[in-house]
Amino acid sequence: MPRQREIAVSEFFSKNRHLLGFDSPQKALLTAIREAVDNALDACEEARILPEIVVELDELEAAAPGQSSTRFRVRIEDNGPGIPKPELGKIFAKLLYGSKFHRLKQSRGQQGIGISAAVMYGQMTTGEPATVVSKMKGSRAHKVRLFIDTAKNAPRIDAESIDDSDAWRQKASGTSIEILLIGQYKGGRHGVEAYLKQTGLANPHARLQFHYRKAATKTQAASSDVLEMPRVVKALPKEPVEIKPHPHGVELGTLQRMLELAGKLGVAAFLSSSFSRVPANVAHDIVTNAGIDPARASSSLSRLEAEQVYKALQAQKLMAPPTSCLSPIGEAALIKGLYALFGDASALQDDDDLEHLAPEKAQGPKALLSAEAMQQAAAGALSTAAAAAAKAEDKAGKGKATNKKAAKKAQGDLFAATTPPASASALPASAPGEANASTLPKPSVAAEKVKIEKDEEGADVLVLGENVFVTAVTRPPAIYRGNPFQVECGILYSKDLRSDELAKVFRFANRVPLLYQASACAMTKAVISAPWRSYEVLQSKGALPTGPLVMLVHIASAWVPYTSESKEAIAHYPEVLKEMRLAIMEAGRRLQRFLRRRSREVDEQKKREYITKYLDTIGEALQEILGLSPADRDHATENLKVVLEKSRAQSVSDDERKRKKKSGGEARA
Repeated sequence: MPRQREIAVSEFFSKNRHLLGFDSPQKALLTAIREAVDNALDACEEARILPEIVVELDELEAAAPGQSSTRFRVRIEDNGPGIPKPELGKIFAKLLYGSKFHRLKQSRGQQGIGISAAVMYGQMTTGEPATVVSKMKGSRAHKVRLFIDTAKNAPRIDAESIDDSDAWRQKASGTSIEILLIGQYKGGRHGVEAYLKQTGLANPHARLQFHYRKAATKTQAASSDVLEMPRVVKALPKEPVEIKPHPHGVELGTLQRMLELAGKLGVAAFLSSSFSRVPANVAHDIVTNAGIDPARASSSLSRLEAEQVYKALQAQKLMAPPTSCLSPIGEAALIKGLYALFGDASALQDDDDLEHLAPEKAQGPKALLSAEAMQQAAAGALSTAAAAAAKAEDKAGKGKATNKKAAKKAQGDLFAATTPPASASALPASAPGEANASTLPKPSVAAEKVKIEKDEEGADVLVLGENVFVTAVTRPPAIYRGNPFQVECGILYSKDLRSDELAKVFRFANRVPLLYQASACAMTKAVISAPWRSYEVLQSKGALPTGPLVMLVHIASAWVPYTSESKEAIAHYPEVLKEMRLAIMEAGRRLQRFLRRRSREVDEQKKREYITKYLDTIGEALQEILGLSPADRDHATENLKVVLEKSRAQSVSDDERKRKKKSGGEARA
């Protein structure tokens, strides 16, 4: 008979690491960085500290000929509260150990697996321990080198000491982790840069730095790159509050176990103290309806009696669970984040909630030109264009059509003079549903302050002429399986993006970018299912919309319904899909209003030019036919212009009323 033995969870995952996102060297490198950054952000936010996170990636040796992967040193440091020394080994070298699994509140981590799995992967591929340094406020920095004992799922300390380096002595508090691993560094939509840029987008209150050092080869010298995502919002997000589970989200087996653990506590008291939205009087009614004495000890109930309580609990009408456990990004922060990622972060500065950035940091991630270079390149053109714009605008005020065109052209020159060049041809095609943040061109935006404003329906939007439109929608909280969740959607439209390609979709869960399995994700399905043609956007059947669009979909929940342990896609719960679709459709309607308004303005300009072009000819014909004097001719021409303008305005107003009536009927349907 085969020998039977217990298997530690660490041993299982060491042989099935693909379940945790370590199935390829490229993906493993990204997953290790993601898990460490997620932990750092969570720690800083819980301590109410604005996050300052540094990611260092060193290629220790060039890849061998015919090999794509090599050895890397990954180091992530934060300015969080630090970790007590006795907890360091368990947190970083014990799977399924953490503080978040049993808490019902929004956080990036859930299972207590991620960072320990990254340490285990590094240990398996290089044989080297991980190095952790942590300092709490008022204490010294403790340094620990550790392994994971995969047979026991327990930490094994290799060495420990005090880190008295100048850097840690000057630091108030924080934690760093260093892992040696085999990985592959690539750019593109699945790269580390794309992940960090999207992390900055969903966490505009954080400052992220990325240092990448590439090893020398026989043909190339060693090189280094630095990428910085500046802090766009100075205020920390709302702190989520832990809540009790809701009765409608608990299963029978879970309730039975909870009753056993409650001991001698009365059943009614157990229900009111263990669940949210179950006051004492309601708990008494539930237990009475189940035919059980409310004061009876909870642990004394049989399985049949526990099932009766469960059925009575599910039949009882209860308030929805509290939503204080959620912390959405927010519409304003999403708009600013999208604009900062693809535009000019310095243009968003506001004394109330935005940080004053240094000039070299104000351009957003990987700016096309530095502020100084752009100023030098535009200095001459800016002066000339500004003078031409002022002169042409002055003439345009006199009502001359040709001068209006000149004013428009001069203003365009002024706009271009203050804009860094953006090459649309640099944008490669992406797979459906996958956004490539590292290569998307930045929209050409004016170097002046931009502010969020209200559109005609009172929605928050950011508009720059006809070129850029940004909006975001935060849906009211909803419930799936007793768990509260909230969906957000953002849209950026820019003429500088490719109009002949599929829209780019950024997917987030609890502020964490989802870079893989886009086709299996509920977010992609929700985007495809929206009626984009109704919003003036092209769309082929069963495909993403086509146009110069970037879309963002975010779900915030105390328990995110991932499809697997690797947390790469969202499951297709009907309630979740519905909320995603509603958020996307609302953002689409706002885009529709912008596109229609822009189209109307273009049509009105054409009609105005048409009227102006032929009025003089008509006036001369009237003078010849009716024998009018020059003064009468001018008077008749002016009257005719007024009549035509009034008629055109009435026609536009009628069309607008018809459109509103039609859209209102569609919304009710």
